[in-house]
Amino acid sequence: MSYVSTQDTSHSTLFQTVLSKLGGIKSHISQRRSYRQTIRALSHLSDHELADLGMNRHSVHSDAWQAVYGANRRV
Repeated sequence: MSYVSTQDTSHSTLFQTVLSKLGGIKSHISQRRSYRQTIRALSHLSDHELADLGMNRHSVHSDAWQAVYGANRRV
């Protein structure tokens, strides 16, 4: 005696696609939050403290972007 089992993968594939998209959105939100927190933290530093880090007030946004998203990614 043998048994045959079939599985409809179209629903699981759609479900996986939706989960993947939600994961991407969650990752984007998390990165954006980190970017804003980094800017906020760096903005509270004095010019002397920024200089000690090798930064200046004008580079805070680009340095925060590079720290969170990496050097090559630009949105």
